[in-house]
Amino acid sequence: MDSDRRADGVDVPAGGCVACESPPVDSLTVGYVGRELADAVSDAFDASSLSVSFDVVAAEDGESGLGLFEDGDVDCLLSRYALPDMTGIELLKRVRAEACDFPVVLLAVEGSEQIASRATAAGVTDYIPVDDSSLTTLPERLTDAVRRERDCIATDQLDGVEAAVEYAADAVIITDTDGTIEYVNPAFEEMTGYSREAAVGRNPRILKSGARNESYYEELWGTILDGRVWEEEITNERKSGEQYIAHQTIAPVTDDDGIVRKFVGIQRDVTTQRRLETQIDRSAQTLSTVYDVTSDTSLSLGEKMDAVLDIGCRYLDLPVAYVTRIEDETQHIVAASGDHNLIEDGAQDPLERTYCRKTIAQEEPLVIDDAAETDWREDPAFERFGLRCYLGARVQVDGSTYGTLCFGGEQPRDELVLSTLQSTVKTLANWLGYEIARHRAEWKLERKNERLDEFASIVSHDLRNPLNVAMLRLGHARESDQPREHLDGIANAHERISTIIEDTLTLARDGHLVEEQESVSLDNLATICWETVETPQATLEIRDDPQIEADPDRVRHIFENLFRNAVEHGREDVTVTVGQTDAGFFVADDGPGIPDSTDVFESGYSTSETGSGFGLAIVERIAEAHGWSVTVTESETGGARFEFDTADDGDRSLEPVGHRR
Repeated sequence: MDSDRRADGVDVPAGGCVACESPPVDSLTVGYVGRELADAVSDAFDASSLSVSFDVVAAEDGESGLGLFEDGDVDCLLSRYALPDMTGIELLKRVRAEACDFPVVLLAVEGSEQIASRATAAGVTDYIPVDDSSLTTLPERLTDAVRRERDCIATDQLDGVEAAVEYAADAVIITDTDGTIEYVNPAFEEMTGYSREAAVGRNPRILKSGARNESYYEELWGTILDGRVWEEEITNERKSGEQYIAHQTIAPVTDDDGIVRKFVGIQRDVTTQRRLETQIDRSAQTLSTVYDVTSDTSLSLGEKMDAVLDIGCRYLDLPVAYVTRIEDETQHIVAASGDHNLIEDGAQDPLERTYCRKTIAQEEPLVIDDAAETDWREDPAFERFGLRCYLGARVQVDGSTYGTLCFGGEQPRDELVLSTLQSTVKTLANWLGYEIARHRAEWKLERKNERLDEFASIVSHDLRNPLNVAMLRLGHARESDQPREHLDGIANAHERISTIIEDTLTLARDGHLVEEQESVSLDNLATICWETVETPQATLEIRDDPQIEADPDRVRHIFENLFRNAVEHGREDVTVTVGQTDAGFFVADDGPGIPDSTDVFESGYSTSETGSGFGLAIVERIAEAHGWSVTVTESETGGARFEFDTADDGDRSLEPVGHRR
């Protein structure tokens, strides 16, 4: 093997790793302890042919020699065994008590094997018997002893460095000046997928992703070959083909002459960090864009919801988004975006088979990065919908759970990236809850204003007619010789006024949402209400015994108004039937029926001279208050049939959304 001789006379392998070599010995300050041979020792160093500069500092006794050591004035101690105040071994021990690696060389009378043994046991660096030949070689032996001691220190330090590099979290790669890899640490293996055996001997271009052109690498090599450090982020490629972003520092290692011998590269994988930063930026853009949409007063809530879901899919990079309403242990999808055959407007699923059952059970958004690799893989929600990644937040309206806002996809996502989106989705869910609450309030206000308009119409028009009749009859009675014949007309007008007032108040009260509901037997309730019908020839028939969840007081108003409507518009022997349907219940009669294209539920509508025109409006309001829909069709006998769909509760909960996409 070729070798080079250092300035201190030490041979090292040619081209060896300079990081593994101890610094050369260029000069030495020697502390000589002893009264005898001081001049001879100085002469020996002066006569040395080594290219090492020697400076000898004398101390006559052991305490003075310790002073040189303690003050840091010398690089090593050369001591006689016999000293005025102590032995050379005692001096050695006191030095070793302070520094285990400081060079101490002992000069003793030749043949003192016992002294040599004791000195070695005490940790002497070298033991030199005193004779003429030994003084001649003293500079070389002392220099060699100091070098060996320094080599030991360097080796210990190197071992520590190697251990640190081996256990470093960052990837470390060492190459020669041609770029051939000589060493990689375990972190490199884990980061890149290349084992040490597969990497050593190859070029770092095995990590090249193609994201940079040749001019980039020319600039890199020009920088490090010039002895300067290169630091920049780069997109590399793992053995698997997956790309990653690395913060890379390449530092040249030079020898004493400043010649670049090797390169040390350190890489830190910042892929996740950069993705997080990108996602944070996208989240900020999302909220900014959402604000522009939600502040647009020309859009309805349904249109805003559609836009927000589309924006969320685009900026959050999740292909599916939907809003749900949770009621009666059922998930109702009220808005959806994305291509998923089970996630679309109007779809319903039992809550126990959905992700939302766990979403509404916690304060913070639910995050699932890969359902297929977690406990979710056997969950009914994953089995049904197949969303491997999911991010959903609870939507609260006026302090109660309305439903959820959800985003997801059929491919897994990085958990840390999804976690950064939690606050964004929670903010969107809070906005949605606020908008629904505001829209509900506006809807209620609109309905209230509609009722006020109705009341104004009643006061200005409907009450004026019977009042005019009563006043006219009263005038005739005063002028007539037989006033009693006009009293019946006045009484009828007053009764008409009383009916209108009573129905108007009922309409006002029943415009509110119901509060308490319970299981109601329509058989019992209808029978009780039928007792108020004044025509004894009329007949009530009950088919089965429908059971519904309702406010019994409100439902009584439904039956009373429909029974009165059947009697007032039909025959005295009219037959009214109450029965069950697949969706709810019905009330039918065998009267004349309802004219085509007639809005029977419009306030003030009546074909009877004695009716107020508000009975069927009251029926519709009570149905809406329960969340039902009511329609009128022709009965089997040609009369009117009112059908109540108690399963269609969309109008009540979606009345503030008014959304059908």
